[in-house]
Amino acid sequence: MKKAALLMGILAVLGAACFAPAKAKRYFDFVIPGGTGGPAFDRALLVERIDVDDVYNDFRIIYRVSPTELNYYAYEFWATKPDRLLQAALDHYLTVRKAFRRVALELGKEDPDWVFRGRVHRLEEIDELTAWSARLAMDFELRDYKSGALVARRTFDRSVSLARKDVTLLPAALSRILGEEIESFLGEISAGR
Repeated sequence: MKKAALLMGILAVLGAACFAPAKAKRYFDFVIPGGTGGPAFDRALLVERIDVDDVYNDFRIIYRVSPTELNYYAYEFWATKPDRLLQAALDHYLTVRKAFRRVALELGKEDPDWVFRGRVHRLEEIDELTAWSARLAMDFELRDYKSGALVARRTFDRSVSLARKDVTLLPAALSRILGEEIESFLGEISAGR
């Protein structure tokens, strides 16, 4: 009798575990914080899809625990692959900010004056014992559409600390880095004209 009761108790616990709600998946996006309004260019801009190093162009969010070991979160994902997320975030930001006469993601009736290209080398969370940080390393390039001549280039590799060890803080921190770097890039282009 005791064995049967014990067996029933174990089965009840196992059954409850099988039917317990699974951890919900979460999806994140890039939203670049509002710009300062700085330089505006009387140019049409084509924002090409951002080239992302293969290991980072994944729906899964990467966290690095050492210089040589990286891992993927099991329940936290990008809403779509980073090459599209970053392109859409830059398009939205530059359009809303009115940094250019026109911003497009594809060629249309009117040829663009300039083409924006970007390449991501690092897009990750760095997990250290005492604190976590967000890291974004990229190249920006602006080229003349007709001639292909280089107008401007910027390379950066930045990390910012997260307020606490929480993956939900990562997208906003990466978005902030991207916004600050695109603003600096626009300032450099304006100063060079």
